[in-house]
Amino acid sequence: MKKFGYLLLLIAFIYGCERPEKPIKPFDRGSVITNSVSMGNTYADHIFFNLDSNKIIKTIKRMDWDIAFDCQPNRHIILLNNGRGVYAAATGKTNFNEVTDTVGLKFLWGQPDFNLDSLAMGQWWLKSSEIFIINLGSDDFGMPIGFIKCMPELQTDKSLKISWCKLDENTPKTRVIKKNELFNFNYYSFIKDKPADIEPPKNMWDLWFTQYVKLVYSNDFKITQNYQLLGVLVNTERIKVALDSKTSYSDITPNNISAYNFLTIRDGIGYDWKSFNFTTNSYIVNPKINYILKVSDGFYYKLHFLDFYNDLGVKGYPKFEFQKL
Repeated sequence: MKKFGYLLLLIAFIYGCERPEKPIKPFDRGSVITNSVSMGNTYADHIFFNLDSNKIIKTIKRMDWDIAFDCQPNRHIILLNNGRGVYAAATGKTNFNEVTDTVGLKFLWGQPDFNLDSLAMGQWWLKSSEIFIINLGSDDFGMPIGFIKCMPELQTDKSLKISWCKLDENTPKTRVIKKNELFNFNYYSFIKDKPADIEPPKNMWDLWFTQYVKLVYSNDFKITQNYQLLGVLVNTERIKVALDSKTSYSDITPNNISAYNFLTIRDGIGYDWKSFNFTTNSYIVNPKINYILKVSDGFYYKLHFLDFYNDLGVKGYPKFEFQKL
């Protein structure tokens, strides 16, 4: 019994000598941040934004690029700048001399997600090489730029060799677009015939305020068709998105997060935080549409939009509010 008593005293002594636990200081999420970006009345400027720094990382012009080549090592998507009116058609031909017009061709816009079934140029790398005709859209004054014809070919090092010339020419030039693991896509301009410096490194940006084409149902016209839209694309290498239009913005807290289903969707924010009112001939923003963003570094944000006009009433100035959760 004495040994047992000594043991109890020893245990009491050890626990009595332990230092009390120190409370961990809660992480400062910061206050609600309100910001806006300037795309201009004609949406000529397209903007990359970083949430953590609350900064515009880069601004590019709508006219700066025509195609983008996927930098994923085992994925070879070619995207078109369809927000500027760029679209493509497969010809089924391999001889540039035989491709002289667009008669009978089916042109496709492509969609903003990376669904392989909805790409304008399809899974071109799985097929025999063929020539595509690309409509380069219109310039900032609405004037058509014209057509080019091109043949993409995947090289052994996974780079893209693209042979191209104007539709009324038959002697193609050859250019190579390489992959770079620091970026999501590398870009090229047929208009300037050179690589285009568009997207920042993929670890530097979260949101891209830009234009794109999407197949949507119109409540006004009761039809489904492709629309050129201004919206927000997310960096899917960093961001997953959930939507909540039932909970008020102020009531979304870290306690809500477990209830959300986060999806990796490039247009997970998209365009429909605003709608066009034909009576007032203006855009109306719905602040009740809340986006919860899950960042790859483990943090979360809530975000919603407040306006689409600047203080002078000019459209093209999305105003938004966000906060780290």
